[in-house]
Amino acid sequence: MKKTIENIAYKWLTKPTGDPFVDVGGVVMDYFARLHPGKDVLGLIESMTDIYVNNWSGKLNAFFLNSTITQPAFKGQKKIDETLKYFKELIQDKRAFQEGYCRITGRKTKLFYAGRDNHILSGSGTFINFHSAFESGLTLSKEVLIRIFFVPFGLLQVSDKIALIQSNDLEVSKYFVLKNCQENIQGIATGASEGVLKSSLKNPASALFGFIDDCVSDLKTVVDDRSKLKDIAFNIYHFTNFGASPEVQLYHLHSTAFRFYLTCLNPRYRDDWQGFVSAHYHNSKFKNIKFNRTSAVWEDKTKVAKYGEYKNWSNSIYNKLLLNQPILAEILNWSKKYPFNFKIVEIYQTHIRNMDKHTLNKIKELADFVIRQKEEDKIKRTITRLRGCKSTHEVRQVLLKWVGQHYQNGEQTPLITLEEYTQYLFPEGINWREIRDLLLIGIYQKLHEHQMQIALESSEGDKEEETETINQ
Repeated sequence: MKKTIENIAYKWLTKPTGDPFVDVGGVVMDYFARLHPGKDVLGLIESMTDIYVNNWSGKLNAFFLNSTITQPAFKGQKKIDETLKYFKELIQDKRAFQEGYCRITGRKTKLFYAGRDNHILSGSGTFINFHSAFESGLTLSKEVLIRIFFVPFGLLQVSDKIALIQSNDLEVSKYFVLKNCQENIQGIATGASEGVLKSSLKNPASALFGFIDDCVSDLKTVVDDRSKLKDIAFNIYHFTNFGASPEVQLYHLHSTAFRFYLTCLNPRYRDDWQGFVSAHYHNSKFKNIKFNRTSAVWEDKTKVAKYGEYKNWSNSIYNKLLLNQPILAEILNWSKKYPFNFKIVEIYQTHIRNMDKHTLNKIKELADFVIRQKEEDKIKRTITRLRGCKSTHEVRQVLLKWVGQHYQNGEQTPLITLEEYTQYLFPEGINWREIRDLLLIGIYQKLHEHQMQIALESSEGDKEEETETINQ
């Protein structure tokens, strides 16, 4: 980018600020400046305006309300002329301003008014109660307002709103913006770009995990230090600044959930994980539709939905990971019917639930003990009693019974030592339901491994079918 204008702080056109919207604008500006090294700020604004008006027909209503581009009164070249006039006046300090500190850059400089026409979700001058001191609008530096103008080119439309993906790693955040910029440039070159880039996914939660699926190999090269990959977290701002209903929804994927998800994409676990996740899509329009694990489709008598369709439905597993809610109950229900790599459960419990590995090792040993009984009736009674436990006391009674049986079998080593019982199975703060569910998951998986089929009666409160069969 040429730097010929004196009253512009050029470094603040691209320097990271911590504001997700402003930073997207900075990355797009830097990308555009590399495409047009001979142009100064106004030249870049002119090029971007040309795309917005002539390629995208001014369809920026989700970003700017009644701006020089979205204003219905302006047509064609008028949109371009009015936009360039505004930015020339802004750069030359010919618009109303006041001295102060920019809330984004922290610099003391000239501040210009920002509303929904030139800033995203900033409130309106008509409703001054949007602002803490009843100003007629936010006041921001000209560099920030210029960056905001470039934001649409770096974002993606998901369903009826715009999605901004931000990471705590600047390079990862930059990666998503540059990916969108490159696709836009390719679309413009081929004449295919008619507006803000659209995601094939319609649900923001699915879109985030879809982006990770598509880019996971790239992410490993984007992050300069591979050890940082495990600490990456994501935010999705799903927003619109359109008309009378501006709104934003924030989705957060914590670094521990991302680390767990990344592990599940490992070829050793991917098939088990994908089968499990695919079975937890939901669409309220199809209440009787069921997931066919063999063909990986959702179907009923009249409809078959393949992945290309159901990937846009809501997914309870993705939603729970974003909300940091447990998914152990879903794993338990899935394990009753289908094999599920217990290693995934171990990774989930240690990464997300902070469970001690010794606890999981003991769970596996106890599941082995139950299966070694070999007699179907005994295993069935054990599972039924465990499923019926409603308190810590009842789970403890089951385990103590196993300890007694193990002793009567003449085993030389104890089934559960006092240390294991107090420090790993029932330490202070442990959730007894978690221990019960893990024991059941461990037993179900052992049954699958041994290809043992046991008809289980439904327990109290069990919403599954009246009779369930392992290895259906």
